[in-house]
Amino acid sequence: MLKIIHVSDTHVAPFGQAVVGLNPCARLSSVVSSINRHHSDAAVCVITGDLTDRGEVAAYETLAEILSESRVPCRLLLGNHDNRPNFRRVFPNEPVDRFGFVQSAMDLDDVRLIFLDTLDDDHPGWGRMCAERIQWLEEVFKDKAASRSLIFMHHPPFSVGVPIFDDIMLNEPHPFLSTIKAEKSILHIAFGHLHLTTSGIWHGIPFSCNRGVSHRIALSFKPGVTEFMESEPTYDIITVTEAGVLVHHTSPVTDGDIIAREYPTDDGMGRLEFTRP
Repeated sequence: MLKIIHVSDTHVAPFGQAVVGLNPCARLSSVVSSINRHHSDAAVCVITGDLTDRGEVAAYETLAEILSESRVPCRLLLGNHDNRPNFRRVFPNEPVDRFGFVQSAMDLDDVRLIFLDTLDDDHPGWGRMCAERIQWLEEVFKDKAASRSLIFMHHPPFSVGVPIFDDIMLNEPHPFLSTIKAEKSILHIAFGHLHLTTSGIWHGIPFSCNRGVSHRIALSFKPGVTEFMESEPTYDIITVTEAGVLVHHTSPVTDGDIIAREYPTDDGMGRLEFTRP
């Protein structure tokens, strides 16, 4: 079994600065601690963009300090809140393609993980897969060293039916969508950006969206005001086997969160022990 951690929308700010009234550094630290405790056997932790809230060098330095505690190797992607030059200044060893985009691929046995850069430097919200980025992706697909693939990206490449995001998803997505529709090796697409837990199937390709580490957005099928909520930070556990892909949505859990434990018994009823008076 191949285990992959999917984290998104960390929105890190320099230490001490709040984002939407919340502490992004503390929230990410709790996620890293949880992954270390329960999932240190994962092959990689993929963080799909909006690494920082405003793209400052100091924010990326803060991110690097927090991630230095991770026992799982991390692969970092860019979102619309990021700044590519500042990111590369702080993370000079993160892989890039020959065009300078933060794109790469990783082969794990017969499974290829494809990491895309959807940051549009000229637009504050929507994503972009330009001709050069799509050319790189087509070249990756032509290399058949791996028979199955998973794609990780920040922006959803198609509408998920939530109007407030329809104008800031992947812009002019048709060349990208045509490319992935023609590729038979794709098992799954994972993205972020929405601050919602979302999953489904698009033209036969399963997808999932991680809600993110930072603030949560209230689900609404009406256009208008975006409502932010305080909720627990989250991450996804993606497992790949010969049978397919599973995505488990979870959040950090401490011993103090446990109210009871049930132990198996011969009669199948179980024995319940409460951890609190």
